[in-house]
Amino acid sequence: MTQRTISFTEAVYKIDEEKKVNLGTLTISPNDLIVLIGGNGSGKTSIARALNEELELESGVIPSKYHSVLVSFEKQMELFQADYEMRNSDCTTADEEIGITPAKYLKDDDPEVLPELIKGLNLEKLMDKPIRLLSGGEGRKVLIAHALAAKPNLIIFDTPFDALDVETRAELLKLINEIHIKYQTPTVLIVNRPTEIPESLTSMGIIQNCSIAKIASREEIEADDDAKALLGYASIPDVTPPKAPSKLALPEIEGDTIVSLKKVTVEYQRVVLDKLDFEVKKGQQWHIMGPNGAGKSTLLSLITGDNPLVYANDVTVFGFKRGTGESIWDIKKYYGVVSGALHLDYRVNGPALNVVLSGFYDSIGLYNKPSDEEITVARKWLQLAGLADKEHESFKSLSFGQQRLLLIVRALVKNPPLLILDEPLQGLDGYSRALVKSFISYVMKNSRTSILFVSHHQEDLPDGFTNRLSFVPSGDGNFKVVQEKLN
Repeated sequence: MTQRTISFTEAVYKIDEEKKVNLGTLTISPNDLIVLIGGNGSGKTSIARALNEELELESGVIPSKYHSVLVSFEKQMELFQADYEMRNSDCTTADEEIGITPAKYLKDDDPEVLPELIKGLNLEKLMDKPIRLLSGGEGRKVLIAHALAAKPNLIIFDTPFDALDVETRAELLKLINEIHIKYQTPTVLIVNRPTEIPESLTSMGIIQNCSIAKIASREEIEADDDAKALLGYASIPDVTPPKAPSKLALPEIEGDTIVSLKKVTVEYQRVVLDKLDFEVKKGQQWHIMGPNGAGKSTLLSLITGDNPLVYANDVTVFGFKRGTGESIWDIKKYYGVVSGALHLDYRVNGPALNVVLSGFYDSIGLYNKPSDEEITVARKWLQLAGLADKEHESFKSLSFGQQRLLLIVRALVKNPPLLILDEPLQGLDGYSRALVKSFISYVMKNSRTSILFVSHHQEDLPDGFTNRLSFVPSGDGNFKVVQEKLN
C-alpha cells in the first residue's frame, strides 16, 4: 500500500459538550514513528481515538479519508464483551458456545500476510483456543495480528506492551521498528516506560489535558521536567498505608505457613504444573515470572480457589485445607488481588470511592452500607494514590491507568495477610508506577503482609522481595518451575 503524508491543522475533536481533544497542527510522514507519553488521566486514549477517527471533528482541517487501525486495551475489552454476548444469548449454537477463537477472529484478514504474522507472534498453537482462556498478553497479540493484517495508512498503538512477557515485548518492539522502516507505515506509539521507546523513533511528544502539548526530538523531550516525572524519574517519598477498620481484624493464622501446595499436578492439553511443591511463609515476598501461558495464572487460581482442580490436589491456604468444608468467603477475607482478569470483570460503573470500599467486601460493586470508619480509610487511600479529586467520578469515566490504580488500592484497604498482584503496574505511567512501587515496598517493610508479585518487567519489581519462582521452558513445549532465594 502506497503511504502518504497525513496532516492535521488546528484539529479539535469533541468528546462531549465540555471535553475536547486537541491534536493541534500535526504532520505524520510515511517514515515517521512518533512516540507519545502522558500521565494517567492526561487523555492518551482520547488522543489515540481522535487519530483513529473515532471522535467527531469540531474544528480545524484533517486529512481526507485514510485507513487507520488502533491497538489498545479498550479494543481488547470490546473483544471480550463480544465473546461474552455470543456465549450468553438465549439461542446459542454449539459453535457459539465455544465463543470467539483467534481463528474465527482473524478468518477474514488478508491471507497473504496473516500466516507470517501468526508465525511471527507465536500464535500457531492458540488459533483454536477460546479468547476468554487466553492470557492478557496472548489476547493482545491476536489484536496486533488483526491490526497489521489490515495494511493501514496509519497504525496507532495505545500502550501495547502491557501484559506481554519479555520475549514477546522484544518481538513487538522489533516489529514496530520494521513496520515503519521496511513498509514505511506511519506509526504513533503511546507508551508508559522508557524501555518501550524504539531506537528508530523520529520524534517524541507529551500528552497533557487531552492535547499534544509538545513534539520534538527525544533528547529535548526527555530533558523536559514533565517528561522526567512521566517516565518515572521523579523521586517518590515513603507513604504510610492506613490501618484497616477494626471490625475487619482477622484471626491469627497458626504456624509460619500461609500457603502450602504439595505435589500439585494440573493438566489440560499439556501438563501445566507437575508435582509442584510450593510454600509461602510469613514474611516471605515472592516474585513470580515466566512467559505468557506458562502457568502463572493457574498457580494463582489454585491459591485463590478459583480453579476447581484445587479440590483434586493437596492445597492448604491460611490454615484451611481445601475441600474440608471451608467456604470461599473463609478464604477470600485473607487476601487481596489485582489482575487483568479482575479489571476486565469490573463492569460495575460506580463512583471511585465505591470501588475502593468494595475491597472491604470482596465484591465487584458496592452492595453494603459502609461504616464511617470504612469511608474514612477509603478516602485516605484515594488521597495517597493521588485520586482524592476523583472520589465521585464513575469508574468507567476514568483512564485505564486510573482504573488500575483504584483496583490496587481496593486490594490494599483491608491490609490482608496475602496480597496477590498479577501485573499490577500494567497501564500505569512512570510516576504512578513509582508511587505504587513505593506503596508495595512500604507494605513489605512495615506490615505482616506477604506478596505474590507477577510481572514480566524486571524493572517493575519493587525493593524487598525475598524469593522468586520462575517458569522456565523445558524444551518439550512444557515448563519447569525453578525456585530461588533473592539477595
